[in-house]
Amino acid sequence: MRVTTQDLYCGAYILSKGGSLEEIQLTQGRNGRPSVSFILAGENVEQLSKEFQTGKANTNVVSFKVAMTHLKDVMFQTLRAGGPQ
Repeated sequence: MRVTTQDLYCGAYILSKGGSLEEIQLTQGRNGRPSVSFILAGENVEQLSKEFQTGKANTNVVSFKVAMTHLKDVMFQTLRAGGPQ
């Protein structure tokens, strides 16, 4: 299964629960500014996304922090380069 999100926090939550970052897409966002979408894969990524959206997310804070740092690094590398790495 796969889910796509632009929400950095949702992506970090899914990664912290065992999902994997499959791809990152750079698109034209509002006002001509670039926008990044994370494509995450794993057995239960749809369920994890729903948990996050409904406020039922619960994860290890250290795992969440590591996932957040990773996504930020990938996001900024992609934005600086103008496309996926």
